[in-house]
Amino acid sequence: MQDPEHGPDDDALDTCAAEPIHVPGSVQPRGVLLVLRDDVVVQASATLPELIGPQPADVLGRPLTAVLGAEAVAALRLEDVTEGGPLADGLRRVTLDGRTWVASTHRNPQGAVVVELEPLADQAADPAEPYRAAYTVLGQAATAGSLDELYDLTARGVREVTGFDRVMVYRFDEDHHGQVVGEARRADLEPFLGHRYPAGDIPPQARALYEKSWLRLIHDVASVPRPLVPALLPAAGEPTDLSFAGLRAVSPVHVEYLRNMGVAASMSISLLRGGRLWGMVACHHVAGPHTPSLEVRAAAEALAAGLSLQMVVRAAADDAQHAREVSRALEALVRAEDDPVADAVAQPGLLRILGADGAMVRTGDATATVGLVPDEPEAVVDAVRRTARPRRDGGTEPVYASHDLRAEHPGLADRLGDVAGALVAPLPDGDLLALFRSEVAREVTWGGDPHEKTVDRDESGAVVRVGPRRSFAAWREAVHGTCEPWSDHDVRAALVARRTIVELLYRRSRPDLGAALVLQHSSLPAELPTLPGWRLEARYRPADGGRVGGDWYDAFELPDGRTALVIGDVAGHGLPAASAMTQLRNGLRSLLLEHRDVATAAAGLDRLARTLLTDDMATLLVGILDVDPETGTGGVDYVCAGHLPPVVADADGARLVEVVRNPPVGAMRAAVRAGRIDLVPGESLLLYTDGLVERRGTRLTERLEDLRSTVGLTRDLEVIEHKLAGLESDDDSTMLMVTALGRR
Repeated sequence: MQDPEHGPDDDALDTCAAEPIHVPGSVQPRGVLLVLRDDVVVQASATLPELIGPQPADVLGRPLTAVLGAEAVAALRLEDVTEGGPLADGLRRVTLDGRTWVASTHRNPQGAVVVELEPLADQAADPAEPYRAAYTVLGQAATAGSLDELYDLTARGVREVTGFDRVMVYRFDEDHHGQVVGEARRADLEPFLGHRYPAGDIPPQARALYEKSWLRLIHDVASVPRPLVPALLPAAGEPTDLSFAGLRAVSPVHVEYLRNMGVAASMSISLLRGGRLWGMVACHHVAGPHTPSLEVRAAAEALAAGLSLQMVVRAAADDAQHAREVSRALEALVRAEDDPVADAVAQPGLLRILGADGAMVRTGDATATVGLVPDEPEAVVDAVRRTARPRRDGGTEPVYASHDLRAEHPGLADRLGDVAGALVAPLPDGDLLALFRSEVAREVTWGGDPHEKTVDRDESGAVVRVGPRRSFAAWREAVHGTCEPWSDHDVRAALVARRTIVELLYRRSRPDLGAALVLQHSSLPAELPTLPGWRLEARYRPADGGRVGGDWYDAFELPDGRTALVIGDVAGHGLPAASAMTQLRNGLRSLLLEHRDVATAAAGLDRLARTLLTDDMATLLVGILDVDPETGTGGVDYVCAGHLPPVVADADGARLVEVVRNPPVGAMRAAVRAGRIDLVPGESLLLYTDGLVERRGTRLTERLEDLRSTVGLTRDLEVIEHKLAGLESDDDSTMLMVTALGRR
């Protein structure tokens, strides 16, 4: 199948992609936009006189208080203005000449403060009502049994809150093509569920903007944009950046696109995963202009964000289940310890597990194949690795996939045989796992002909205008010569297989790693204590290839009936780290049993480390849980020695705990400081090591926020691990969770 985004008019599409949509220089006419420097108006939209009264020239250079009044400006709380973010964060109600307006504020990338004002159509509207409706839907989402249910619930919930005629949930694939996976619509409208839309419908600069500004409304496709006065931002001498402005005028190409669809008003909300656009909620109104209030839009944005996070966590749960099934099947398959690794892996059962028609495994000097493979597999593998876009999906190393080898590599056509697609998963030291698939004829339903473009050229043939396609009726395309595309599930299954092979290679080549694994596992408690009204859970996962580090968790009952809780991390991997971890674990157990005081025990462990483990560094969080049997509440007296903050979760979400900090074990020296975390029925305390959250190239604060939001939605340790750590990691990870269930 030809990629709908590529063809003879690529230059035309590049022209479209270069459109600077973040600096349109104009606004939609439903509201007023003012740009401030030091609380002085330096730009105003031409909508000012028709909506508020003064001409733009009359307000330029004047303090905002002179334009809106001191009471309205005080309500705006300009001292709290921040860059971008959720719409609700900068939302305020203000009164101008006895009429209620809703205002939103933000600081743009140029450092200017942008104030947007829209009149409230329903003066008696309760600002909390849309949020109540949104939270009702979020509560329903907690019982959804599948991703499809969540997609459907999202479409229905956003339509209920906003009143649009049609609401669709799009999901984007790895090539940015979209598919409608959820829809709620007026009964007389044609269904779009299941339709696909080409990546070219959303140009790259629009995707980048959608990752910054989460919600966009076009209240009336037929409205005429109004300019900013003056046209350029004073002092800067450049167009004003309106990336985060809700009133920002939209691209004429996009307006034409909507008109071609028969849409009179439109709103879209970004669905993000790790800050990247993975989907979108698209709202269409065909009956005429439609203007949900700023408060309704903010509630819809909050609803979509909450449901998006639930979708991501649900997908992580499904992925974890799939990875577990693949891992178990591979472990059952690869049992021959004496066979070469390549031969042990390349078996017919591998093809069934990974959904492939053939495979090649290369380890060291040995290469084994099974099933359908190309005539010259090495040439095919090298070509795919050189040209395919890397796909990581949480893995530390990428995989490379192609589902159309003949089109992408015509020079290899005579060497492919019946192979149409390949997926290549590199292994350490130049080894690799390659999967192959044969051709599968299939039919794809697009929302209109994806190849259609409207391109106007001058007499020389140069592109002067690029327009959108005009047809959106279901357009079915028969696809030949390709294999079934490699899905995210396929990529994850390949990552699980790679992890299994790497672990097998490590065990064969490094016997000490096997000893470290035995030592590490022998140091973890065989079972966790049982406390009436409480639940303890723990999970440990080694790094790639089964390499263990110095992570450990511990939980045991003290003689006085309280429960010790420990999580720690010794830097490094292998036998030295596991050995140091075992000494610290046993030493802390003895100290807690002897002193029964968390600060005294931590101080004793610090002395032990300084005396006997001078070359090792470790972080630690040790606590003692005491429970009130009458109320079911409890508290954890703890010492944090250089460790990451724990998370406390309840039915309403989760929060990172501001802990009392001490230096790492072996570096305390000063008096040890302790803290306390109280827990009531329904709350959970999660302790974890840095392997769960630290990733090269990503700020720790972002990863901690990801952890917090994930634990707010699920307390399933396997799902949390899969969501945060992914399928592959170069560090081991450990979690220990204690939950107050209450009296029974």
